Amino acid sequence: MSTATTWSLPRRFRALKLNPPLIFGALLVGALIFGALFAPLIAPHDPFEPMIISSGGQILAVPYPPGTPGMVLGSDTAARDMLSRLLFGSRYTLLIGCVAALLRLVIGAALGMIAGWYSRTSRVVDVLVGVSSAVPSLFFALVPILLINRLTRQQGAIVPFMLAISFTGWAETAVRCRMAVQGLRGSPFVESAYAIGLGKGAVLRRHILPNLRDLLLVEGSYAIAAVLLLIAELGFLNVVVGGGVVDVVGTRVIAGDPLYAEWGAMLARGLRQRNFLWLFLEPLSAFTLAILGFNLLAEGLRRRR
Repeated sequence: MSTATTWSLPRRFRALKLNPPLIFGALLVGALIFGALFAPLIAPHDPFEPMIISSGGQILAVPYPPGTPGMVLGSDTAARDMLSRLLFGSRYTLLIGCVAALLRLVIGAALGMIAGWYSRTSRVVDVLVGVSSAVPSLFFALVPILLINRLTRQQGAIVPFMLAISFTGWAETAVRCRMAVQGLRGSPFVESAYAIGLGKGAVLRRHILPNLRDLLLVEGSYAIAAVLLLIAELGFLNVVVGGGVVDVVGTRVIAGDPLYAEWGAMLARGLRQRNFLWLFLEPLSAFTLAILGFNLLAEGLRRRR
């Protein structure tokens, strides 16, 4: 009994040390998901309710800096708690990131599998991959969003925003899936499936697709990180969900306050408030941690394959 115990523990610890990206990535992603799911329970304040703080009978000027009593991360220019807005904002940001990444994954995996399995379609997919790779993701997403906003006269609608960032960045997934499918075409289990009378489509669906599970998990994690990076880049350009930041010229309001407490919108607002660095650095740090977490998770999953 004692011999088995002393032998098994070092092996477990060695297994943990072999894949630190998976451990740290899973912890970061788990913390993000926990914060998003339980934001109403752990957020200290209402993210949309201004908090008026007074000291010595005088109302303090907003925004409140980090470390203000009751506001660990301070407030924005509307006296709203930044920590609460980051927690609630993670819901929108992660939802947009996961849905857009899933659409990217479906597009890339479908085209890659078709190209790898049906030789005649390989050239068509190569052309699509080449076109997608030649256009920067930021430009590919920015143009449709601006066109849709102009045509619909509605700033920052969530569905067009998600669709626009979904139809870019799928090329690498398509290439990797095609290479994986091509490597599986000559496998013995494929020949056995043909021998029992299955057609090409059935073999692709029943036998090839399950063997791509690990690859798709890795590609999905990378896709979420890439989408979050794109959302942050669009935030730098003031293209966000819910509209742009307040910008008044004379008596005309060019853009209203964003409808959502979303990280991209918070980043865009922070860029306009150069005197209060925390309004910019805090959402930027949230993006950085989220992107780092999903990239580490993807690298850890890749090492497990």
